[in-house]
Amino acid sequence: MKKPTIEKTVFISDVQSNSKTQSKIYGRYFNESKIFNVFPPELKDRGDLLGIILPTNSIPNKSKLCGVIADDGINFYSYGKRIRSEIYSLYQNIFSRNKGILESDVMAQKRAIILGCGSVGSLVALELARAGVKNYILVDADIVEYHNICRHQCGIEDVGDYKVYALKRKILNINPSANIITFEGIVQNLPKETLDSFCDAGNTIFVGCADNRMADVYTNRISIYYKSSFISIGFWERAFAGEIFYHLYGKNMPCYECALGDGSKLSVRAEANHHVYSNQEETEGIKFEPGISVDINFVTSIGIKLILDILNINNDGYIPRLLNGLTQYTLVCNTSNAEIGGEMVDIFSYPLQVTTSLKVGFSKKCGDKCKYEKKQEINKGD
Repeated sequence: MKKPTIEKTVFISDVQSNSKTQSKIYGRYFNESKIFNVFPPELKDRGDLLGIILPTNSIPNKSKLCGVIADDGINFYSYGKRIRSEIYSLYQNIFSRNKGILESDVMAQKRAIILGCGSVGSLVALELARAGVKNYILVDADIVEYHNICRHQCGIEDVGDYKVYALKRKILNINPSANIITFEGIVQNLPKETLDSFCDAGNTIFVGCADNRMADVYTNRISIYYKSSFISIGFWERAFAGEIFYHLYGKNMPCYECALGDGSKLSVRAEANHHVYSNQEETEGIKFEPGISVDINFVTSIGIKLILDILNINNDGYIPRLLNGLTQYTLVCNTSNAEIGGEMVDIFSYPLQVTTSLKVGFSKKCGDKCKYEKKQEINKGD
């Protein structure tokens, strides 16, 4: 059967098409579809040199692609023959399918501080990017390794790089105009001046995706200091279940430490061991089995839905998906099979259960209000 004839086409943004100063364009050419995809300037270092742009009234050369500046934009030629161009508005086109569901201009003002850029944090970051969140601080001290790939949003081309740098590239590949600060360290060492200049109380959420509870305790304290929201997404052994906890500043809610302390009495959330692989033999009675990607992603996706609800809590036109139906502390079950989860699966009635009735309270030290919010009020009074 004869294939249909495909017309060569150049995809280019309206800003670049109207530019009178550019001399070279970068991107990708796809031979089967005959599409030249011109990358925005922010991503030119990831593309191939597609062609050159010649001044007005120039004669097009016989190369695979060249452009000639005209009064109404750029005329493109391939091997000397004029070809069509399709002009798009980068930001509007990327987020056009979100209109009516998420307000793009509102989401562009939102800020996410992601503490831990592993399997959980990388998924959170990319989904927020797709939702239109524009501003990020990425915090993680680790590099991407081969054993990360089966659960991480990054791949082989990112192995050896810091997770924060690899994830930054992925975000920019979705939204080239995103503003991203990276920090290759632990949250406790994140400079205060970085947070001072970044945080905007009503638009910022701290997302705890690290491998231990102490990081979540510390992160929630910081979020309270900056009068911002906080959410933690964590997992139990083999990711047979996960837990989600959120705190909204000023809503008289227990903070993470108030509600869970170190969490030892409430869950068996796994602590990370970065040097133990899932195929290694049992060591000192502990075998590190963090779960497969689909289990991690299921729980994380519920957390992401909550993040979007929290970021839009003051948006009158937004309809919450989960925030009004889930409590502050939520457990999510991937499987109720005891061979995977052990005795702890008894707390779940069926696979894929999402709890809606768990309650957490203030600690004895706090009384009827989180001690860290009390401290904020005292400092404000001073």
